[in-house]
Amino acid sequence: MNPGKPRFLAKKSSAFLCVYLWLIPCSLLAAPRWSIQFLYDRADSNFAIEDLQCPTAQHCVAGGLIDDRKGHEQGAVVVSSDAGKHWSQYEVKERPISLFFLNDGLGWMVTDRGLWSTDEGGRAWTKIYSRKGILQAWFLDSEHGYIGGLKGMVQETTDGGKTWTKLAAGEQVPDAQSLNYELITFQGPHGIIVGAPESSTPALSNVEEPGERPERQNHAEKKMALLETSDGGKNWRSGTFSFDGELSQLRISERGYVISLILYRDPKYPVGSAVYETTLGSRDGRIIFAERDRAASDIALLSDGRAVLATVEPPGNSTQVPIPGKLKILESANLKVWKEMDVDYRAVAQRAVIAAPDAQNIWVATDTGAILKLVE
Repeated sequence: MNPGKPRFLAKKSSAFLCVYLWLIPCSLLAAPRWSIQFLYDRADSNFAIEDLQCPTAQHCVAGGLIDDRKGHEQGAVVVSSDAGKHWSQYEVKERPISLFFLNDGLGWMVTDRGLWSTDEGGRAWTKIYSRKGILQAWFLDSEHGYIGGLKGMVQETTDGGKTWTKLAAGEQVPDAQSLNYELITFQGPHGIIVGAPESSTPALSNVEEPGERPERQNHAEKKMALLETSDGGKNWRSGTFSFDGELSQLRISERGYVISLILYRDPKYPVGSAVYETTLGSRDGRIIFAERDRAASDIALLSDGRAVLATVEPPGNSTQVPIPGKLKILESANLKVWKEMDVDYRAVAQRAVIAAPDAQNIWVATDTGAILKLVE
């Protein structure tokens, strides 16, 4: 091999290099990389992906809003059934807000005017509930599910969404009608539904963490509602907690802890976001990620114990600049040390979401119309 001819090597495939450079382990030549699989690339319009769901390693559905320079808006979903190799785009009648899928076929879509269901993997949808203000849906099986939304909306169905009843635990919270229930998450039979005042989404405030915590200068603490079940929704208990900031994401780990992603929009805070780890049943936690030049957007907990974090590097000194920045994705094996991963240079965003059906298949979608997958 002539080391003075790098162009020759650049033209070779990784498989050829593994044979040609037999003294070097193949794993060193094929580091994982986030590669763009879908890109909405039109000069006259933008596809802001709101949510991404991948119930299996083969099937993914993303939903969001396409808007053009003339102010026209159109809801849309894109679907892949071959692990992201090919994507098909479909128009939907309303604006998608969030998605939830049980398997490759059965799923639900929250829109700005109601709740829709599909048994065709997102290719066709049927409206099952006409109501404004729904924010998220979560189904434990094809019949039993929950929705959360504005003005104290937290409801349950046991017939696949044909009828809905108020969740009694939500009515027991003080000032229930002033809360927005935006976050619903389950891990097996353990479920949590979070309600926050209309002015913001909550974040736990009574946490302890190593190092400097976000400063609180003249910030009045607010109250969030926490509805919790440990038996799959048969019984719920409710409570309130003091908080500041905004709770953007909540994940329950199989290992007995909760991960919360908190946004700090006030410039008086030293960071724009922070990720906390809290043991189930405890109100004390610790910061596991907070950087001044990274705005965290979503986190996924993998079955092998690793975690993947989607962040954005703002194009300035502030994480509040309303301009897309470089997408930065990090991983950690222990929730202590985070390693930056190789991401396609074209990937920019203000917000990104993660879908991880298993530890080997992980996707990230952006509000700029890109969907990336971690590939070798």
